[in-house]
Amino acid sequence: MNIPISIRYFYTELYKLRWSMIALIIFLGPAISLWIGFGVPTKMDQAANDWLWFFSLTVHKYAMFFYPLIVGVFAALVCRYEHIGNGWKQIFCLPVSRFQVYLTKLSIVAFLTFMTQICLLIGFLLIGWLHGLQDAIPWMTLITKVVNGWLASLPLMTLMLGCSLLWKNFATPFTLNVVFTVPSMIFTGAALLGSWYPWSQPFLAMMPKHKWVNHIDPFYLFIGILVTFCVFILSTSRFFVKRDW
Repeated sequence: MNIPISIRYFYTELYKLRWSMIALIIFLGPAISLWIGFGVPTKMDQAANDWLWFFSLTVHKYAMFFYPLIVGVFAALVCRYEHIGNGWKQIFCLPVSRFQVYLTKLSIVAFLTFMTQICLLIGFLLIGWLHGLQDAIPWMTLITKVVNGWLASLPLMTLMLGCSLLWKNFATPFTLNVVFTVPSMIFTGAALLGSWYPWSQPFLAMMPKHKWVNHIDPFYLFIGILVTFCVFILSTSRFFVKRDW
């Protein structure tokens, strides 16, 4: 069977990754968050579903700090192989366009972050069962929140991929990511402003509604995510295609 070159190139990009490191990152971020959540009370708001209350406590630190950092690490790793030994010239000799190369790398980052979200959901359910939560599991809400958090991180994926394409060393985009992750605490408190801040968008999309979490109309959050994603993907892909490598 003749496999399209774009699909073969996608598998090539997957093959180049250091999967031992990738697996560690996929499990480590959710594991730390779940470990933090394991020690917190599972029922403090009598009006809330046990699972949703526990989810909000478990995901709070993950969505605000760990997940944005993980996105940045994945974006840097998909560019690491080419930055070593000027491997970009070898890629550009392949029968794929530069824009296809960009989209493939972005797809890899999206795939890895989605796997991280799935790991979080599975781990959360296991911890919840160990805690002995009694209420019915709100499957649709939990799955929706996990998927929404992933979709809301698309602007951050494109932005961090652009930074990783720009800088060869790993430390610069990682440091930049850390610097801009910290203020997300302020932007999530001002939900309308946070809907336009890429480091706050996953948090706002994932957190269940509680009286101690500021929320925004989903429509405004959707507009913020859509606009920032379009701006970042157009600017970073144009930079990648036009740059003299």
